[in-house]
Amino acid sequence: MNSARVLPGIDSPPRITTTVILAAGIDAALAWRFGPNLVLLAYLVFGTIGAVVVVTDLSARKIPARLVFPAYPLAVALLAVAAASQAHWWSLTRAAIAMVAVAGFYLLLGLAFAGQFGIGDVELGGLLGLYLGWIGWSALATGTLLGWVLAAMAIPVCRRFTDAGGAGALPAGPFLVAGALVAVLAGR
Repeated sequence: MNSARVLPGIDSPPRITTTVILAAGIDAALAWRFGPNLVLLAYLVFGTIGAVVVVTDLSARKIPARLVFPAYPLAVALLAVAAASQAHWWSLTRAAIAMVAVAGFYLLLGLAFAGQFGIGDVELGGLLGLYLGWIGWSALATGTLLGWVLAAMAIPVCRRFTDAGGAGALPAGPFLVAGALVAVLAGR
C-alpha cells in the first residue's frame, strides 16, 4: 500500500520530518500537562494524530480517514482504562457525549456547507470532542470555539497572500487541532 494514499501530503522527507517534530513537540507538551498518568497514553495518541492531520490537511487538503477513524476505538479504550484506574467514569461518559455532540454538529455544518467542510472534518471533530469532553465542558466549549476563531482569523491572511483565499480554500483541520490543543493544555 502506498503511504501517500494512507497519509496524503506526507510524501517527502521534509514533510515526514515536519510531522515527526510536530508530533514530538505536541506529545512533550501533553506529557508536561498530564505527567505520569494513564490518561497520558490516550492524549499521546491525540498529539500524534493531531500532528499528522495538521500536515496532511495543510499540504494535501485532506484529513486521513484511515488514521482518524481507527483512532476512535483506540482513544475510547485508553480513556476507559484511565477511567477504570482512577474511577473517573463521569469523565468517560462526558467524553462520549461530547464526541457525539461535536460530530453531530460538524455533520450538520458539512451538510449545510458542502464542499467547504468535509467528512474528514466531521470525523476529526468527533475525535477532538472526545478528548476535550474528558477534560470538561469548559474545555470542550473553549477548544471548539477557539479552533473556529483561529480559522476565521486566518481567512483574511489567506486572502491577502494567496489567490485562493476563499473560505473553501482554507483547511479547517489545523485550526480545529490547534484550538483543541490549547484547551487541553490549559484545561482543568
